[in-house]
Amino acid sequence: MTTRDHVLRALRDSGAGGVSGESIAHVLGISRVAVSKHVAALRALGYVIEAVRGSGYVFVSAPDLALPAEVEPLVRDPLWHDFAGGPSTGSTNDDARLLAREGAGEGCVVVAASQDAGRGRMGRTWTSPAGGAYFSVVLRPPVAPSQAGPLALVVALGVARGLEAVGVVAGLKWPNDLQLRGHKLAGVLLEMSAESDRIDWVVAGVGINVSRPEHPFEGAAYLSESRPGIGAATAVAAALDGIAEVYAVWRDGGFAPLRAAYEERSVLKGRAVVVSDLTGAVRANGTVLGIDDEGRLLVGGRAGVEAVVAGEVTLRR
Repeated sequence: MTTRDHVLRALRDSGAGGVSGESIAHVLGISRVAVSKHVAALRALGYVIEAVRGSGYVFVSAPDLALPAEVEPLVRDPLWHDFAGGPSTGSTNDDARLLAREGAGEGCVVVAASQDAGRGRMGRTWTSPAGGAYFSVVLRPPVAPSQAGPLALVVALGVARGLEAVGVVAGLKWPNDLQLRGHKLAGVLLEMSAESDRIDWVVAGVGINVSRPEHPFEGAAYLSESRPGIGAATAVAAALDGIAEVYAVWRDGGFAPLRAAYEERSVLKGRAVVVSDLTGAVRANGTVLGIDDEGRLLVGGRAGVEAVVAGEVTLRR
């Protein structure tokens, strides 16, 4: 936790009675001027903190933002720890990759309320305005790189299950998107460092559209459309708990125990699709039959059944 986080915790813990800047300064070993600056910074983020004569500072309310200090108290699963981040960053995935390279343990989380350089699969830009929910986690699965193929599906399924726990039912578009009524609600980006026989680390990044902006993006869906009033911090915490649950199943038993749950939420099963590679070349053309135990998309066509490892899926008109 940062010093600012400790100041925030002291304000919250003081309740309606408030706490003096002098008391916070004494406990944290900083000056009263430093406390005042941290309080001003918290107010700038949207925290309502009143100054009351005779009481000091009184915490009133927190902003609806995906900030580490707001997310961490809501997370139940012990997998997650060492929350980092802030109101804005370039990319939570970049931050998490740096932490992973520096030795951060499995379960480290980076959270931000906005990103300046967010990205999705195939190098696409992921527009990340304030009011969304953006986070990345460090994972160190004890499996060979060849077994990590389904991990993007595992994370997407975990996000879906977590959001279901707070009343949002989203569909899964292979391999890594969540949809509401045919529009993109969330996406997953995985990056990995590995040797031939072991994985060093995996960074799984998730972006969730939470509040519908004044000028919504074409093709986007927002949590507020399905569940008005849901907060960004609540969405992140729910997604983290869902990921932890599903990740534990995959880590211990592979994707097979999760396949049915993924297919139940698939928006592609039974649909006619074209699957293309990075160059635009068609990899498969037919009807989606499901997912196999390796997380591959099964597409039935004239040439038989194709098991697609990766690609861009387009619905046939």
